[in-house]
Amino acid sequence: MQSDPEHLSDADAADAVRIMVKEVRQRLESLLRAGVKEVPFAPVFARRAPGARTASGPDAAGFAAEGDPGTILPAAPSSPAPAIPQPTVAPRPEGRPAPARPAAPAAATAPAASFFQESGFDSPALAAAERLVVLKDLAEEAAGCRKCPELVAYRTRTVFADGDPNARLMFIGEAPGADEDRTGRPFVGKAGQLLTDMITKGMGLKRDEVYIANILKCRPPENRPPQPEESANCIHFLERQIEVVRPEFLCLLGRTAAVGVLKTGLSMGRLRGKWYRYRGIPTIATYHPSYLLRTPSAKKEAWEDLQLLMTAMGLRIPPRKKDQD
Repeated sequence: MQSDPEHLSDADAADAVRIMVKEVRQRLESLLRAGVKEVPFAPVFARRAPGARTASGPDAAGFAAEGDPGTILPAAPSSPAPAIPQPTVAPRPEGRPAPARPAAPAAATAPAASFFQESGFDSPALAAAERLVVLKDLAEEAAGCRKCPELVAYRTRTVFADGDPNARLMFIGEAPGADEDRTGRPFVGKAGQLLTDMITKGMGLKRDEVYIANILKCRPPENRPPQPEESANCIHFLERQIEVVRPEFLCLLGRTAAVGVLKTGLSMGRLRGKWYRYRGIPTIATYHPSYLLRTPSAKKEAWEDLQLLMTAMGLRIPPRKKDQD
């Protein structure tokens, strides 16, 4: 149950404002990417001041940048709509009253709240404190799951997530490894250290500023890939995590994550370098850090994917070393 705005504490009020600003930005950026250049105001809103300008121009998030290989949604046609021919009206005989015209149907206006809500979710966004409670309950539910007998017998503990439940960016991997199974935190082994470097050294963020989760919450025996039935049994936990955190961007690490979230059969080579949407959230796929450890030559492509993501997020891309000389 949401709190009465008149009785919110200063901290809760600040959280509510930040969440609202985040959702407004998400919705406006989504509209811009779809080619919408003007936003009609419902009667509940104040009129625009004379001469006020509407949002227009290239996508501020960089999706319309020249040379961008990825696509999210097809752009709306830029040409003006063709003029609608007006019917010719014969002159009315003088003194005869004009026939009554049927009243025009009222335009359907969506509730104001729907404008601020991401279209991929039916439920409203939760306040920060509520997110922590819901995610804690969900983690306990995952820890008690017994749907995959082999995983239950093999695991030491479940590995639910790590990071900020209010993060703009969410990384999704495959499944826990030995180090993750021992600590209960995702991406803490060698692959996790590489992911941390990608976040901190590459993107200029702190690890605790993002949210990290996996398709599976249990470690498969000998770190084998998840079986389709295991992924199907566990995916609802991840789907609920995404719904609660409601990040602005998703980054899928490896093909298993891409298959689980995007329901695709494409190879990673064909998936990467493009934008997709999961329930309205801009989503990108790149190589899993463990693959990058085995195949260092792929780090260049992974860095290109991160730069695409950083551009969309409005993050500064560090200059190349030769540019600094």
